[in-house]
Amino acid sequence: MLPAHLAARLLEQRRAQESAEFARQLPLYADDAPFPPDTDPDGETAHPLPDWATNY
Repeated sequence: MLPAHLAARLLEQRRAQESAEFARQLPLYADDAPFPPDTDPDGETAHPLPDWATNY
């Protein structure tokens, strides 16, 4: 069994590696797309989002 200070150090290293791997997989940039879109590509108005509280 590991002493507490070694276990804490290993846990800290593992968390640092996991967060570094997560950050490595993030995209470098993302386009800010409006949601919901203002208009359809053909120029018509966008359809309203469904009201899930009343229409189910």
